[in-house]
Amino acid sequence: MHGDAVPPPSFPSRSRFPIRPAASACAHFYIFRTKGSLDKRHLLVFILAMSEKIEIEAPPQKSTFPRSVHFAPLHIPLERRLQTLAVLFHTVALPYCIGLFFLMLAFPPFWPLLVMYVIYAYGFDHSSSNGEISRRRSPLFRRLPLFRLYCDYFPIHIHREVPLEPTFPGRLREPSGIVERWIAKMFGVQDAVVEGNESDVKAKGNGNGTTKEIGPTYIFGYHPHGIVSLGAFGAIGTEGAGWEKLFPGIPVSLLTLETNFSLPFYREYLLSLGIASVSRRSCTNLLKHYQSICIVIGGAQESLLAEPGTLDLILLKRRGFVKLAMSTARVSDQPICLVPILSFGENDVYDQVRGDRSSKLYKIQTFIKKAAGFTLPLMYARGIFNYDFGLMPYRRQMTLVVGKPIAVPYVPQPTEAEIEVYHKQYMDELRRLWDTYKDDYFVDHKGKGVKNSEMRFVE
Repeated sequence: MHGDAVPPPSFPSRSRFPIRPAASACAHFYIFRTKGSLDKRHLLVFILAMSEKIEIEAPPQKSTFPRSVHFAPLHIPLERRLQTLAVLFHTVALPYCIGLFFLMLAFPPFWPLLVMYVIYAYGFDHSSSNGEISRRRSPLFRRLPLFRLYCDYFPIHIHREVPLEPTFPGRLREPSGIVERWIAKMFGVQDAVVEGNESDVKAKGNGNGTTKEIGPTYIFGYHPHGIVSLGAFGAIGTEGAGWEKLFPGIPVSLLTLETNFSLPFYREYLLSLGIASVSRRSCTNLLKHYQSICIVIGGAQESLLAEPGTLDLILLKRRGFVKLAMSTARVSDQPICLVPILSFGENDVYDQVRGDRSSKLYKIQTFIKKAAGFTLPLMYARGIFNYDFGLMPYRRQMTLVVGKPIAVPYVPQPTEAEIEVYHKQYMDELRRLWDTYKDDYFVDHKGKGVKNSEMRFVE
């Protein structure tokens, strides 16, 4: 019987007959299941022959994260290193301030100071919401070279379409006092703007509370929100981009969540920059104190839409800022004006892991936003010493285009129809800014072409 046996065929070499992973895996699995009862070489030859006729290719997987990390070279100009350090300072300011507070709390000698600080900050100081932010705002601090380096990192530029009538006449003075002169000498701050407040407005001698001639007050609307509104902070929250040179005599407060002013030490950082709460009470008080305000109107919800190369805005149902401008009482006959600011590049400084509106990720982020008032975008960009991954923003230019003012009349109780009139004017002005400047300042990071890119009002 052995003479009639069919000899097994020779196994082909790899060089002539490449083994396909799927076929090889199937063959070995089948041999294992049959416990070797069939000749392995016969089965392998059969599977390999079949694999020559069947092509199974997995679709290419596009990785979200870089496959390799590109580190920054050692020989980089000192100026750029300092710019990175300035952005890092602002990025870690919140955790650093909280960490410093708890570190001091761990040492009993600091307890008396901390007790006095807590009593003052949370019991007596309500500057974030009572409209008296000018008492805490420090022009010298806003003009530190630190914030100029911050703006130069991206860089951040302001484009002014038309000059705005000042609320107060801008006046420059030399620093006075030992502390101011020392700060000016150390940091190269040569002068500081004296900003207007109630004492500048009250007329002297008649006792009737009449006012001197002052200009209009402004509500600036900033679009888009981006991930963390870095452009709004640099251009409006500080003097790093030269706001007061372009708009002298218009003291403006950037507004943020009230919860930020419950964080120890971090609240002092914000107040020194003139940043205040975005609550309705705070906005009304600021306007009554002749302080212009800047609101990032899209809010936290809009941060979930931020993506390089896109400009999706949440504005269709946001009418509160128009009602605020119309219903706020004015001491003088000067109007409150709405001024849109369109920031080209705000969405480009971070990538984020995004899900569509039906995804679990988006639903979780929306739930956090409704419960806590803020949300948590899963953002990433570059690192301190590498260009591929980290939480430092990309070096991508941001240009803030400040539009034309829209004067709003005083109406104590405006109707929805009256609000809609000025809301539509505001949206039309914002659309005009996009159509006029998109070819100059919009950078297409998605490869669709500037002409195929659009600004969309999604909500």
